[in-house]
Amino acid sequence: MTKKPSKRVSAVKPEHVFKPKTLEQSMKFAIENIVRYGDTDIFPFPVERQIIRDKKKEVLEILLDINKHFQESVLEIPIEHEKLLQAVGYTGFRQGTQIDPIWNICLLGLVLLIGHDIERKRVAESKGVIFSYRFRPDTSEYSVFSKDWGWLAFQKKAAEMAKNSKFVLSCDISDFYPRVYHHRLENALKKATSNTQAIERIKTILSELSRGASYGLPIGGPAARLLSELLLNRVDRLLLVKGVSFCRFVDDYYVFAETKEDIYSHLIYLCETLLENEGLTLQKTKTRILSSAEFLETSVFAEENVPEDSQEAERRKFLKLHIHYDPYSDTAEEDYKTLKKEIGKFDIVGMLSAEMQKARISEPLTRKLVKAVAHLSPSTRDSAVVSLMENLHVLYPIFPTVMMVVRGVLLELSEKARQFVFSEVRELIATRSYLCSVPVNLAFAVRVLAADNTEETDALLVSIYARSVSMLIKRDVILVLASHNADFWISAQIKQFTNFTLWERRALIIASYVLEDEGAYWRKRIRNSLSPFDRLVMDWAGDQKNNKMPVVLG
Repeated sequence: MTKKPSKRVSAVKPEHVFKPKTLEQSMKFAIENIVRYGDTDIFPFPVERQIIRDKKKEVLEILLDINKHFQESVLEIPIEHEKLLQAVGYTGFRQGTQIDPIWNICLLGLVLLIGHDIERKRVAESKGVIFSYRFRPDTSEYSVFSKDWGWLAFQKKAAEMAKNSKFVLSCDISDFYPRVYHHRLENALKKATSNTQAIERIKTILSELSRGASYGLPIGGPAARLLSELLLNRVDRLLLVKGVSFCRFVDDYYVFAETKEDIYSHLIYLCETLLENEGLTLQKTKTRILSSAEFLETSVFAEENVPEDSQEAERRKFLKLHIHYDPYSDTAEEDYKTLKKEIGKFDIVGMLSAEMQKARISEPLTRKLVKAVAHLSPSTRDSAVVSLMENLHVLYPIFPTVMMVVRGVLLELSEKARQFVFSEVRELIATRSYLCSVPVNLAFAVRVLAADNTEETDALLVSIYARSVSMLIKRDVILVLASHNADFWISAQIKQFTNFTLWERRALIIASYVLEDEGAYWRKRIRNSLSPFDRLVMDWAGDQKNNKMPVVLG
């Protein structure tokens, strides 16, 4: 007999649940969410995030004007975006999408406006089977999704269900986000909400992001995550009606049964249902049928299967540790002390060293260990960072995480360790290592070099700009060179201003403030040709200059 799922109580207090009544309210929340958490979890944060943080009122006015004249705005203000490859494992890739920040806020605001309608249409939380992106926006933290539901809760539930079954099917959908059909999503939205205006605008933005194609969701942001959940809702409900015992997190499924015949029957039904209803298929290489014992043996959350190996036991215990620090929290100082104390219970360097000696790392464990490096004592952190830089080839699947952590602690490192970091990153780029051939990896490497104001690095950045086809990377190179006061190079670029992409032009507007009078004359000449948002960018950059606040890429 299947155990009845326990009722989960959200940590979000009822008075803090965001329930927008107007577009203005949802746009305000979207601004706050992006300021606090960024636009995606794939790319480095764009400079516009700082502008949005400092000019919230003005950004809101621009967004409201865009929505007041939506069709005209789509024609006048391009929904600029870029899709770049991100490494998945050692040989796989996926395309992340960074959307122009003003349109990214607009998309999120529209989805927030109908978010509760979407959530009500989904399989209820009380069923205890769908663990991904449960919509519960919190006005105290400006988070979009409930923290009670997620990957860890999904894994715990799977272990619990496996104990009551004999067989487990583990599988996931092949190329889920890129294969989402817009017309199927539109139909699902129409059944979820009566806000046809929001649906039409969401559809228009998605179409622009897909360059006119009728399929694909942008990977990386909360808006697309909630939309994707609605799309899979029909499949979820069909599985429940069929009596299939399962749980799901995004495109990952675990299905449970008592006999081999039943588990194969469930596999066939899931394949047919995905294909017929959504045009989706399962990944062949990741579809496995296991006995319950086999599944539980590999599960971190099967308490009765704690390995005798003390090192493995420590690794499993560490994986359960929640490494999250919110500097905006009212209890930030206390939370940080608690986190450092918890991390101090583990041999971070020892576990990290053991992982880096393997041919292939355990990504979830190693990613968590790398993040923990930021909270080590100064001397230990120095040696840990040097070790990370020496083992980047084995750390390839989590290269962005390594670069983010290293960038975050650069100012706290010893001079010797810091110079070693810069030397290693320059070497990777100069030799065109495969590690930095992946565009997202290169973008994070450039952010590290932003802290290295040397002629050697500047020459390397100029060469990156010359050969790169990515406007995201070119934008960042412009901003880094400006922060290094490379006025000779910036002066040469503004003369070609009209030939550049939107993001490059925006970066040049900010960079022009290093040119003093030459820059002032140039900005006066082009100001009237700029969009309202780009004029706001110009004003913000002027404020930074007047207040002697450097533009720092995080």
